[in-house]
Amino acid sequence: MNVTIPTLQTERLILRGPRMSDMQTYVDYKMSERSKFTGGPIDREKAAFQFASLAGLWALRGYGLFMAALKDTPDTVIGGFGIFHPLVDQEEPEFGWTVYDATLEGKGYVTEAMRTVIPWAWDVMGVETAQSHIDEGNDPSVAVARALGATFDAKQTEIANAPGGEFHGGDGPLVNIWRHHKGALT
Repeated sequence: MNVTIPTLQTERLILRGPRMSDMQTYVDYKMSERSKFTGGPIDREKAAFQFASLAGLWALRGYGLFMAALKDTPDTVIGGFGIFHPLVDQEEPEFGWTVYDATLEGKGYVTEAMRTVIPWAWDVMGVETAQSHIDEGNDPSVAVARALGATFDAKQTEIANAPGGEFHGGDGPLVNIWRHHKGALT
């Protein structure tokens, strides 16, 4: 199998495929309280499995989550930005983003990365819409979704959180669905 993962660049970031050297940063993030909006905290084994699964989506789907590094420290991953589209339980692709270190929040890295990823993603995915799943109370991610031209999808949020829905039954917060439309990036 031959998998080609592009490298995208922004003014400050290099967006590239996952590397084994990125795994420890991802695992540390997923084991921390910081990961509460992304299904954590979880144990080391589960986090390592998730990292491998994210990397594997590139081979199975042809797209996935880019690992981002600052241009002045290209070997140090700061977060994951891109497309999350597991093989089961999710028909529509999701645009997702995570900054692994709290000291790097509020610097515009997420919006900068996603303004580069989203235009690339539409052609690769071959769809006209995508979702972002944002937990109730994650106001910084809501601000990013709005900055990227996404709109709150009340109907899909209700369906996803209802009995039998994708997010029903967990003990976590309500998951809100934000809708991205091709061409709506602001």
